[in-house]
Amino acid sequence: MNLSVLGLIAAGMIAGTAAAQPVPIIEGSSHRELQEKFCAANPNIEHVLIGPATLFVDSQQIICDNGPYKLYRIVNAQDTDDFDYFLDPPFYAHGKRLGCDGKAGRSMRTVALNCRPL
Repeated sequence: MNLSVLGLIAAGMIAGTAAAQPVPIIEGSSHRELQEKFCAANPNIEHVLIGPATLFVDSQQIICDNGPYKLYRIVNAQDTDDFDYFLDPPFYAHGKRLGCDGKAGRSMRTVALNCRPL
């Protein structure tokens, strides 16, 4: 399943559960594209981030104006067939920032993370 289809499915699910307003989706197929879209996202509202699982393998960073965000994944201790995915914001940043996390099977190629304002 490609990222566009997964994004539409996620948008439909989110729109169906949120009566007021659908949650914006940040979709990136490369580190560069994800960085551009994530850094431009409104940090005051929830988002869903969708991207290739490979972006989380080498503990890369996304550098935004308010500091570096760390992308990584770890094996879930309670369920070793799953990975927990994270996009952690800088702790020293001023103002609002997004913190993202999600869970997916180890063999998943595309992952979706929930992002919330901190």
